[in-house]
Amino acid sequence: MIEALVRKLSRCAPLSSEEEGVVRSLPAETCEYAKGQVIVPEGAAPAESSVLLAGLAFRYKALPNGTRQIVSLHIPGDFVDLHSFVLRPIDHAIAAAVPSRVAKVPHERIAEIVFRYPRLTEALMWDMALDAATHREWMVGLGRRSAYERIAHLFCELYYRMRMAGLLRQDGFELRLNQVELGDICGLSSVHVNRSLQALRQDGLIRSEKGRLVIPDIARVSAAAGFDPAYLHLIAR
Repeated sequence: MIEALVRKLSRCAPLSSEEEGVVRSLPAETCEYAKGQVIVPEGAAPAESSVLLAGLAFRYKALPNGTRQIVSLHIPGDFVDLHSFVLRPIDHAIAAAVPSRVAKVPHERIAEIVFRYPRLTEALMWDMALDAATHREWMVGLGRRSAYERIAHLFCELYYRMRMAGLLRQDGFELRLNQVELGDICGLSSVHVNRSLQALRQDGLIRSEKGRLVIPDIARVSAAAGFDPAYLHLIAR
């Protein structure tokens, strides 16, 4: 899935063959994580940033009462903590949502890019800015969308991100998040998540097939969610 990262960074600006080669050579170590296992704990100051190669990962903030809020969701081809290159210690934790494989990129390699490859540096900055744009959209959802719209909006976002990463198959993609995890993403109770999922199925907007989410008509779901993919910057500049 390093190729997914190459495609993603190329949306900022077309990369030369040399620059693409630099991205492909970034990882120094690959690690496997079980579902729920912490990849980076809150308060850590890692010496590397992680690219998700397989699975699903999320950032979250844990509250003193034992609850948590998931603040971002990452698919293969995403840096899950690129910001740790400049922001240390990190103020949140990162965990695997499902069994996942991660490539570790030493910060020394990122520093080398900063000094030698200005266009790649811009692409990495763009990637962090895209992460912030997605976070802003999630904040709007938490504050202003109904439970139904929040779930539908999340599914629309994942549809487009999975398609860009080459993980969309026959209008569906693998999604093994349970209702508690969806609630922690959308700021909802399991009851509200369950009701929203049932309503989306009854409206014919989604189907669940053996760990896959199928969206037969993305235009209909987008209309139901008030979804505009502009914040994902899917088209290269």
